[in-house]
Amino acid sequence: MNTNLAHDWEMHCHSHASDGVLSPQALYDQALSAGLSHLVLTDHDTAAGYRALHEGGELSEQLRLWPGAELSSLWLSRNIHIVGIGMDVFSDAWLDVERRYVHAREQRFERLMFVLRRAGLDISEADIRAEAGDALPGRPHVARFLVKSGQAKDSAQAFKRWLGTGKVGDVKQGWPPLEQAVADIRACGGKAVLAHPHRYKLTWRKLDQLLDDFQQAGGEAVEVCCPAMQPPMRQRLVERCIERDLLIGGGSDFHQPDTPWARLGWYPQWPSQGKRLVDALLG
Repeated sequence: MNTNLAHDWEMHCHSHASDGVLSPQALYDQALSAGLSHLVLTDHDTAAGYRALHEGGELSEQLRLWPGAELSSLWLSRNIHIVGIGMDVFSDAWLDVERRYVHAREQRFERLMFVLRRAGLDISEADIRAEAGDALPGRPHVARFLVKSGQAKDSAQAFKRWLGTGKVGDVKQGWPPLEQAVADIRACGGKAVLAHPHRYKLTWRKLDQLLDDFQQAGGEAVEVCCPAMQPPMRQRLVERCIERDLLIGGGSDFHQPDTPWARLGWYPQWPSQGKRLVDALLG
């Protein structure tokens, strides 16, 4: 149960429309080459990459492209991510959601620049924005800048020292509450999925509270099949999903090639019990 397997669905991945490395088209092409049948593009707080592919991309009948996004939110002062799948991302309602996140991200980025400079780092906002390209700049782009400018040996060190949870660059201001993120997804016709719950480093009691609050807000699924999630947590989440009648989701959280722990379509096998999100999406 601890081994990642190849699946025909990918429900959590990122292009350079947010903090991924590949263009939406290159990501789609890689998923097609990998033999996937369904691809949900879940860039952070935007579906711009999906819209670009839908309107002008080279798509194949062999690989269905689904709209999605990974929305940032706050729960008990913690940054919690909610993946949305199946929204009408061309609707005025969804575009309003994205505009709110653009504003929040710009405010957060300005604060991030301030706290990092105050910490003594040599920060070039222009270079970081260039690193981000068409995407809104965020911590991964800052990490790449720190590596290129010789202030960190790699992105992992940049997050460990300055950008990770609890560090000086962990700026949380501006995100809506979890309930709002779930409501935004559902209002636009999507399913709300709690993303990678193992990363929040919660006690079992807090994890149960998060699941309760998420479901009460209208959340429908939980990412259970995630790379790097330990088997005891995966088993506990399966049990909790069955108890609460929540759907079981998963995905690689792919950001870039050459990361063997996060390959497109590769994550732990589906559990033998519980209701799968993929079946609900096709149902």
